[in-house]
Amino acid sequence: MIDDIISLDKFKKDILDILNNIEKHVLFVKKDDNERSIIKHATTIISTHLSMIFIVSGMFSAAKIVRDCEEKLRELLNDYELEKMSSGEKENLFFKRVLKKRID
Repeated sequence: MIDDIISLDKFKKDILDILNNIEKHVLFVKKDDNERSIIKHATTIISTHLSMIFIVSGMFSAAKIVRDCEEKLRELLNDYELEKMSSGEKENLFFKRVLKKRID
């Protein structure tokens, strides 16, 4: 998202859109979630909202669940580029939609 900044106003608008519609852009994984439910929920969010940014986030025991789902999510979100932010207690997967260039 930062790499694609066209103007400061557009960047602010995009950030506000994400924050105001967080449920369309972020899947917060809980300790009781399992891989199957995460994949299903991610599929639903992506197919419904076609988000440019999609984040899967987990803390503590949920971080391990996110790490366990990473490969499957990467396969599922093949139109997205993955960036990770990891620590022992947190796992955040940032998926950014890759736009294909038009050839005229």
